[in-house]
Amino acid sequence: MSSTEIDYPLLDSCLRSAPNAWEDFVDRFMGLVLHVIDQTMAIRRLTLTASERVDLCEAVFRALRYNNYELLRDFDQKSLLSTWLVVMTRRLVVAFLLYDDH
Repeated sequence: MSSTEIDYPLLDSCLRSAPNAWEDFVDRFMGLVLHVIDQTMAIRRLTLTASERVDLCEAVFRALRYNNYELLRDFDQKSLLSTWLVVMTRRLVVAFLLYDDH
């Protein structure tokens, strides 16, 4: 089974607020989000405590869910969901880091 056969129905379930869909989405993509956080921090030569890393991961997922999944609704399915999530996670992490500096 390809990732699109799993990911797109999962995304659709989230957008329809199906029971447990958001939890399944987080379970599926938490490792990817954490990896992107780690990678982004390494590229910027920054370090996070374990607590800060978890907080940043939670912030990414809150941003994805914000305003009735506004960011996820913008996903146009022209790429893999995982690829889109890598880009969005990196952008969100950088934005959070820039905001935190002020």
